[in-house]
Amino acid sequence: MVLQIFSSNHFIIVKIEIIYIPCYKLDFRLTRICVASIRYWYPDIPIVLIKDLKSGDFNSKELEHKFNVSVFPQIVKSYGWGFSKFEVFFTSDKKRFLMLDSDIVLPGPILEILEQYNEDWLVHDEPFSQIDLLKYYFNPEKIRQIDPEFIFPDFTFNTGQLVGTIGTMKREELNGLIEWKEPRIQLYREAFTFGGEQPVLNYILMKKAYKKEISLRRVNFMREGLNTETSLVELEKIKNRVGYPFIIHWHDKKTQLSDPGMDKIPRNDILLFFEDLYYKQAGVGNLRRYLRKQIEFMANKIEMKGMSLRNKIRRKRKV
Repeated sequence: MVLQIFSSNHFIIVKIEIIYIPCYKLDFRLTRICVASIRYWYPDIPIVLIKDLKSGDFNSKELEHKFNVSVFPQIVKSYGWGFSKFEVFFTSDKKRFLMLDSDIVLPGPILEILEQYNEDWLVHDEPFSQIDLLKYYFNPEKIRQIDPEFIFPDFTFNTGQLVGTIGTMKREELNGLIEWKEPRIQLYREAFTFGGEQPVLNYILMKKAYKKEISLRRVNFMREGLNTETSLVELEKIKNRVGYPFIIHWHDKKTQLSDPGMDKIPRNDILLFFEDLYYKQAGVGNLRRYLRKQIEFMANKIEMKGMSLRNKIRRKRKV
C-alpha cells in the first residue's frame, strides 16, 4: 500500500491510516479509555491493539466488538517493556500510523494537525535537560563507544506518542541492540540508561535521520497530566465536541492511574468522562463497572507487589 498523499491549498496532507495502541493486562483500563477518546473524534479510523501478555492474558473482546477494534497478530506472548511497538515497524504494508500508549487521551481532533507534515516520522518536541537525558534515555559518550559515528542531535523524545511510516526500519538494524528473546532484552544497559524501547528507539531514529535514511520532524503535540494547558482544559468544550489540538499523556502519573476513582490524578475528570462514555457504549451497568474497577485495582496491586519482590530477589542474587 502506498501512502495516501492529498494536495491542499498550502500544504500536502499525508493521511494517517491506522492507530496502534500497545497494551498489557495492568493498563487495560486505560486502553479502554484511550480507545473511547479516539472513537469520540474518529468513528471510523482503524484501531489495532498490540497485546503484550507479560502479566498474563486478558480479554479484549468487549472492546473489539463494541468499538470496532482489532488485535495485532501475536508474534510472541511476552514482549517486555514497550518492545511490542517494534513489531509494527517491521510489517510489510507501507502505512503511515499513529502509535499511542494506553495512558493517553485525545481531548480533541489531532490527526488533521499531524497530517500537515510529510516526514517519515513525527515525534513530540519536548524540552530536555542533561539529567533527563541520562535518566530516561542514554549516555551519549557510552553510546559512542558502541557506535563511534553517532552524533547526538541535542534533543530527545518520549516514545509514548509518535507518527511513523512502516517500511522505514528493519529488524536487522536493531540486532546487537535488542536480543529478540521472549521477553526482549535490551543490551548495553551501561549506555542505554533507561529500560524499555524508549532509549533504543531514540538512538536508532536519530542515527537514521542523521544519515538521511529517514526524514524526522519534531512537533509539539503532547501535554502531560501536570501541564498548565491540561489544567486549563474545559470539559464542556470536549462535551460540545470543540476539543483541543493536542493529546494528554499521563506518563508523569502512571503509577496512580489504576486507582478506581483516580483521586490523585490531575484532571481525572477528563479520564473519567471518556471512561463513562466507554461503559455507556459497551452497555456495562453501574454495578459491573464498580466491580470491574475494584477487581482490576486489586489485581494490579498484587502484581506490582510481586514485581517489587522479584526485583529485590534479583538484586540480592547479583550482590
